[in-house]
Amino acid sequence: MVAMSEITRQPTRPGTAMALSAAGLSVLVLAVTSPAAALLSLLAGIVLAGGLTRGSRRILDSAGGIYVLALLVGGLGDAGSEVLLLAAIASILAWDIAENALSVGDHLGRETDTTRLEVVHAATTLVVLTIGAGMVFAIGTAASGGQPITAVVLLLVGVIALVAGLRR
Repeated sequence: MVAMSEITRQPTRPGTAMALSAAGLSVLVLAVTSPAAALLSLLAGIVLAGGLTRGSRRILDSAGGIYVLALLVGGLGDAGSEVLLLAAIASILAWDIAENALSVGDHLGRETDTTRLEVVHAATTLVVLTIGAGMVFAIGTAASGGQPITAVVLLLVGVIALVAGLRR
């Protein structure tokens, strides 16, 4: 008789590690130009870690909201559009990988080797974000005429569009 083991429905370890790494990158990028935005990004990373620990989508979504706030603070400060775009990529990547780790853990369990699946998901998300950020940067450069507030607005519109696209 084969003994069935219970599935541990927790976020996967590879996904958790990748999400927290991307969260750390967001903090480091923002720390270069905006300490206040970096602190908010650090708070978002801590909330993200809490969401992964508890397995809560609501907490992960709260972390996403704090990331948006961190990007706003960075945009209102001295952070250039390149820094903001890189921080946005890292923040969205962290949130998306965390969501995926939670979903995969719910369906397959923490014990299942999902490394390849999650690396492919993270790489695909990174490619989509990079292409989107490149488009936002190109449009912002062409349309801003040297006005930094325009770049911030375009950045936020781009971030919202990318997040909406990833949610589908």
